[in-house]
Amino acid sequence: MNLYIEGIGFGIIAAASIMLGAMGFTLQFGLTNVLNIGYGALMTFGAFATYLLHVWGVNVWEAVVIGGVATSLLTLLVAKTILTVYVRKGAALFEMAMITFGVALILENGLAAITRSNTYILSMGLEHAHTIGPIRFTTTQLVLVILAAGVFILLDSFLHITKVGKALRATAVDPELARTCGIATNRIVTVAWLMSGFLCGLAGGVFTIDIFTVNAFTGDSLMPLVIVAALMGKAGSIRGAVLASLVLGIVTQVVSIAGASSYDSVVAYGALAVALLANPKLLQGGLVAERVQITV
Repeated sequence: MNLYIEGIGFGIIAAASIMLGAMGFTLQFGLTNVLNIGYGALMTFGAFATYLLHVWGVNVWEAVVIGGVATSLLTLLVAKTILTVYVRKGAALFEMAMITFGVALILENGLAAITRSNTYILSMGLEHAHTIGPIRFTTTQLVLVILAAGVFILLDSFLHITKVGKALRATAVDPELARTCGIATNRIVTVAWLMSGFLCGLAGGVFTIDIFTVNAFTGDSLMPLVIVAALMGKAGSIRGAVLASLVLGIVTQVVSIAGASSYDSVVAYGALAVALLANPKLLQGGLVAERVQITV
């Protein structure tokens, strides 16, 4: 029984990286309706940025933030060049998903070639253990959870209090009406790509700190859970993504303790299938189905 209680604790820790990634994915998908399969490769980029900066002597937490900024800029670059070109040519949702998949292949195989597919260890030094009830956390694990929770609170407050945040929500609900009301939707979509990329980079960095390793395909390990959490929470809903991330984190860790660690993704996709059967509209996001809006 104690093992399963500890599994809940490990699930909360695992949910930290899922949560950051899912918030970024759901924000981007809710505004643009682009199912960005390249998101995992971008998380890998953020993970490598964090690792390299730490190796070069940068404090690991500063490295995570800088890695997030670098990933944000790369995400916007991809959106402004490759994706925008295909949208202007009239690419539909499935075609855009395949294009982002192609971008992922280029990024990941490029990293694999540069790193020769090696796996690198992120050294964090000795850790102090803390006991909260029956659950034990290291200092780093506690910081990861606090960081994820803090980012959620800041992002949720930003979306509900600031003018830009309200404009983001309005554009996600009805871009045409938002444009008619004087909202510069093109700029709002640009902000969404930047924020999504930043959260993506943070997720990659936090995931690397959690597992202590990074390679050219690190983001692929986290990607299934991120997509499932974003869609289960209803694309475009930050709060829904966070709740779904917490549930998935705990469930997958409990499943692992039960002796079925290789079925984490199966459990996640099974949960998504059940959620879609209950509510088929989850995939529609904040925009009308078949509409892609990424003009930046």
